Amino acid sequence: MKKFCSILVPFDGSGHSKRALEHAIYLAELCQAKIGLLYVTDLASKVSSFEQVSTGGYIPSDMKEDGRGILNEALKQVPDTLKAEAFLEIGEPTELIVDFCQENNYDLIIMGSRGRGAVKQLLMGSVSSYVLYYAPCPVLVVK
Repeated sequence: MKKFCSILVPFDGSGHSKRALEHAIYLAELCQAKIGLLYVTDLASKVSSFEQVSTGGYIPSDMKEDGRGILNEALKQVPDTLKAEAFLEIGEPTELIVDFCQENNYDLIIMGSRGRGAVKQLLMGSVSSYVLYYAPCPVLVVK
């Protein structure tokens, strides 16, 4: 089995993502892996299509600040003995998580089964379902 050297944690501040981070910290300590925390601001869910066109693609600063605040709180949970980085991206979460993982060569994705505002489904949220199916690496989904 291949050793995990880098773990990606899509993080939105929800309880599920906080539990995913706990699992990532545990595995990263065992493997001495680095952790990448990824917060994705879904512009489409927060700004109407009309507003997106009228602003010319401008991203409201409060949306970025919210994401940075959530990431900073998450980074405080990671022990100093581990290397961790935080990334804030703008886009559609499902595809962005998979693409980010692939472009940055992560070995493992650990994510919550549902995030903030995710529509409840029978087994898990639509983002985690998509990532589970399309990710280029193993995915651990945490309830």
